[in-house]
Amino acid sequence: MQFLKDVIVSPSDLSKDLKKIIRVKLLEQVTGTCNPQYGYIIKVINIGEAGNGIIMEGSGDIIFKMEYKVVLMRPFKGEICDGIIDTVFEEGGIHVKVGPMIVHIAKDDMQPNYILDRKNLCYVHEKDDIELKKGDKVRFRFKEIQFDKNEFKPMGTMRDNYLGKIRDN
Repeated sequence: MQFLKDVIVSPSDLSKDLKKIIRVKLLEQVTGTCNPQYGYIIKVINIGEAGNGIIMEGSGDIIFKMEYKVVLMRPFKGEICDGIIDTVFEEGGIHVKVGPMIVHIAKDDMQPNYILDRKNLCYVHEKDDIELKKGDKVRFRFKEIQFDKNEFKPMGTMRDNYLGKIRDN
């Protein structure tokens, strides 16, 4: 997706390598940011030419309108996704890391027959001896997506067929 951003360069930053300065400032300003409509900007893949800047009266700062293309990540309700367990909670449930997001999966949204092992802080399946612990890969479905304070706060579920721990063979 292509976006447009004003990049402000102060007179003290003017040098022979102006293109590099503008590029670095743009990357710092946009990489990792989040927009409720488009999602997280994971990576800037193309930056257009700077062109002529506009000098701001009073400060002498120069504004460059920059076009750039990005790779985005946005969760959608019902989408199936893979992630890595980041946290196991004694109160019930887990947090799964997916790129820049943390997805909460409550104990009630995990597959049945998992019991919390408080000593090892993991969930153990009663019959299959499968553990869910920090660092394990899991597959889940986005159940609910909320947006708060410039980030997504998704909830997930593993209560469907083919969801749960991904086993390495």
